Amino acid sequence: MPTAEIWEGTIAVDTTWNEKELIKSIPGSRWHASDKRWTVPLTWAACCQLRGVFRDTLVVGPELTQWSWNEYKSRVEPSMNIRLLTETENLNDDRLYPFQRVGVLFQEIAKSGLLGDDMGTGKTIQVLASLQRQDSVLPALVICPNSVKTVWADEAVKWFPEANTYVIIPGVQRKKILAAAATDSKALVIVNYESTPRLSRLAGFGSIALRRCKQCDTKWGDPQLKATSCEVHQRELNTIPFQTVIVDEAHRIKDPKAKQTRACWALGRNDSVRRRWALTGTPVANDPSDLWSIMHFVSQVEYPTKSKFVDRYCLQAWNEYGGLDVVGVNPATRDEFFKILDPRFRRMPATLVLDQLPPLIRSTRTVEMTPQQRKAYDEVHRRLVTRLDDGTILVAPNSLAAQIRLLQLASSYCTVGIPPDGDPNDIAGWMVTLREPSPKIDELVEIITELGKRQFVVCAESRKLINLASARLAKIGVKHGLITGEVDQYERKTALDNLQDGKSQALLFTLKAGGTGLTMTAADTMIRLQRSWSMIDNAQAEKRVYRIGSERHESVQIIDIITTGTVEEVQLHRLLDKMRRLEEINRDRATLIAAGKNTGDLDNFETLIMNSNLGVPMTNVSNLQAFNAHVVNDALSIFLGG
Repeated sequence: MPTAEIWEGTIAVDTTWNEKELIKSIPGSRWHASDKRWTVPLTWAACCQLRGVFRDTLVVGPELTQWSWNEYKSRVEPSMNIRLLTETENLNDDRLYPFQRVGVLFQEIAKSGLLGDDMGTGKTIQVLASLQRQDSVLPALVICPNSVKTVWADEAVKWFPEANTYVIIPGVQRKKILAAAATDSKALVIVNYESTPRLSRLAGFGSIALRRCKQCDTKWGDPQLKATSCEVHQRELNTIPFQTVIVDEAHRIKDPKAKQTRACWALGRNDSVRRRWALTGTPVANDPSDLWSIMHFVSQVEYPTKSKFVDRYCLQAWNEYGGLDVVGVNPATRDEFFKILDPRFRRMPATLVLDQLPPLIRSTRTVEMTPQQRKAYDEVHRRLVTRLDDGTILVAPNSLAAQIRLLQLASSYCTVGIPPDGDPNDIAGWMVTLREPSPKIDELVEIITELGKRQFVVCAESRKLINLASARLAKIGVKHGLITGEVDQYERKTALDNLQDGKSQALLFTLKAGGTGLTMTAADTMIRLQRSWSMIDNAQAEKRVYRIGSERHESVQIIDIITTGTVEEVQLHRLLDKMRRLEEINRDRATLIAAGKNTGDLDNFETLIMNSNLGVPMTNVSNLQAFNAHVVNDALSIFLGG
């Protein structure tokens, strides 16, 4: 009979020989040969997992019983009691919406967690308002996309005036700013993701070897490696005693191998850090395994290893190449998974908490390629090469490049040229430039004519397509701004302000540069020329216009322009499958049902998914959103056997 008791800061588990495989399945389990016993981390997660593995045969010792009871009463039960509430009487702040007040209290109880409120519902101000109410939260660090650094700085002035804001910018001023922040006990440091690997050491992951200099590792360090290139050397951000670390748009750290992800982990592991918050309305990009990396940042001890997390909580299926794909949450351990996740996860769908938002109307405009487009598209699709009408050769050297070329040709015709520093003999490396004719740009002009003087935004994955659209809008006299990777942050802010202030009719942006954190609610229409393969990028872009502030409009339109008979139709089906996997985690349907809200729009979405899998055309779809259900159970009595 297995027994569990606290031992040297862990949970010691004594098992029989035939229970070895059971205890090994628990994330973080270790065998101590000298003591002849297994240990697992001393966490609420491990308590739930032990009971899930050993069921009623597990005997819990008195110290662990007391610890689990205290953890339940101090954190788990209070956070579970309010995580689905939309209002509270325990906090009076007229500046906040009722659901935001609950979010503030949830953060104070949970200490660390994932704030997954729908995009555009004010997660930034919830976090700042929560920090402002608590002691010992400064200095604090905010890691966010480059496009929203100024947003965080502006909101901090309103919601957390006690903090001194330091926005880290590239260039010679960066060192001065960091030096000043390091000596300020009330510092709120704001840095973009791309800068974190240069300003922080990296955490390890799996078998990835960290580059070490001789100073850090006298035995195995590389004598040729400088301290500035060493991946374990303390950097500027590691020396600041942050009490709080916040990761905004946390889906950006879903890849545990990425340096940006491991830099965020390292910053969250500083000994001084007491609170870690991840903010994203889309915690799953492809499948539930994406969630592990985010929660590993939130609580490393509760989510110690990805492989065992996937094995225990993810449903897997064989793919056509003989490998395993994650296709959803494992139904056998689903309840256990949410008992661990939910005390640190709060989500409010916009449909529930923002009744003032106008109806969201979706429509799809289909266009046909021109004959020259179709010829080039079909040849690249069949042979990975085509000759354009000017005699130049367009080559796709591999399948990935072919997908990019097909999406480009589905949008417009193109030309091929030699880059300034390119090799004339390297045909595969020649530069592709989109040019007219473009049926998508033609359709865009038609839509603009229908809109009249109403403001709108246009988005696409490709900067070249945005530039092509910009040239056409300039030609017909539509005043507009641009947000792309080529535009600096000050010009971006000017373009955004001009739209919001009514000085321009339109704003054109790429999904990467302008698809997160920005407010474009002056526009009541979004026209999407292209979609990203990332479901998150597409969803984030929509929330630029459909968020708090859009209540000024009678309705908000999302118009997709799709080229028939192209890879774009396949892309839509893949994106809908990803949305269905996101539903498993967010479970918005249960929240709406509990609140007595109508779920007809959600049924419409599920019908859309089924139709896409059956090949039914997808046009004029209204109110596309993702929803699923799960009812949370009381986990304490299950663990203690009561």
